[in-house]
Amino acid sequence: MRKGKRLWAVLSVLIFAGGFVLFPGVVRAAEILKVGMIMPLSGPISIVGVGLTRAVELYFDKINEEGGLKLGGKTYQLKLIAEDDKNDPTVASTAAKKLVYKDGCKFVFGAITPPSAAAIYQVCAKAKALHLITWIDSPGAPGDVSHKKPYAVRLCVSSDAAWEMDYDYLKATWPEAKRLFIVVPNLGLPVERAKKLAQERGLEVVGVQTWDIGVSDFLPFYTKALAAKPDVIQAMCSAQAGYQLRAARQLGYQGVFISDAPTAPALILSLVGPEGSDKVLSNGMDLGSPTPSMQECMDRWKKKYKEPFFSDSIITWAEAEVFVQALKKAGSIQPEKVVAAFDSMTAPNSFQTAFGPGHMAGKNRFGANRVVVRPIPLSRLDQGKISFVGFKMPIVDQ
Repeated sequence: MRKGKRLWAVLSVLIFAGGFVLFPGVVRAAEILKVGMIMPLSGPISIVGVGLTRAVELYFDKINEEGGLKLGGKTYQLKLIAEDDKNDPTVASTAAKKLVYKDGCKFVFGAITPPSAAAIYQVCAKAKALHLITWIDSPGAPGDVSHKKPYAVRLCVSSDAAWEMDYDYLKATWPEAKRLFIVVPNLGLPVERAKKLAQERGLEVVGVQTWDIGVSDFLPFYTKALAAKPDVIQAMCSAQAGYQLRAARQLGYQGVFISDAPTAPALILSLVGPEGSDKVLSNGMDLGSPTPSMQECMDRWKKKYKEPFFSDSIITWAEAEVFVQALKKAGSIQPEKVVAAFDSMTAPNSFQTAFGPGHMAGKNRFGANRVVVRPIPLSRLDQGKISFVGFKMPIVDQ
């Protein structure tokens, strides 16, 4: 009798303490999958870095609440470890080393500038960890994907992918607007490509004005722009489009204004005011017309954080969606297998995002299908009112 009791006690310990020897698969403790993220969490653009980081964290919360990520017979809880690069590539490199060597991260999100992205990749490649590029303004920059970089995947659509659709919409909506002036940050963007696309659509590019990152006073630049008497001004790839529009309106410009960055039209409106927010075409999302996935992101933000929702966070929420779907397709947390899964997701509707269905592309342009292509929003501001035009798939093969 005593032996029977002892045997039952031993069995109980084995089952409930996690031994799983006698009945494998009946009780399975979740493992932790650590994922790194490097963003400017302090400094002048920390609002961007914090917002983008929080969105990934919120999506991981969702996965964990739903029971975790099931891969290859195991269940993983996702843990995000965020590091601050202070918008400095040297700091980004140090942060990446900490994440891959100390924390054991096989996957690292980041960053928002090409120099930091390039620094992160150097560390990830050496450690055979996968660098998940969160933003690249200038496609083909040293921090971007390449067929020579087997451990890099870009989860975002760069702003230049919207140029065709923006010019087409401009031509159809404001056919009288013919003279285009481009105001562009000094990031090595493919301005010549933009000129070619514009000219193919009957637009005359009457000037290009560059500005250096860190500029806060745009009046001198827009004084030069307005001297060319444009009908259309394009604030190319700029998170500061609202400030630029405000400068243009202060100088008396009343023409069409294009913001091809994902900056939300509501943010532009808040900076410029109703009177100046007219004839504005934006590739930012009108959060008054969210998809169900976007709404979930906003609801989770409201529940977890006190600060107002940061509209660009939708971008990295969608990136986290794609990342998790690639992990599921790979059935593994091995970076090489996950890269192979990304490479195979080239058919339309290969994955779903908050913006709609997408796929991987980039072979023609970068030599590898390592770039996410998904719908880009078109929104408008007319006399201070925001309207959502809809989603458009990029024409260009990323």
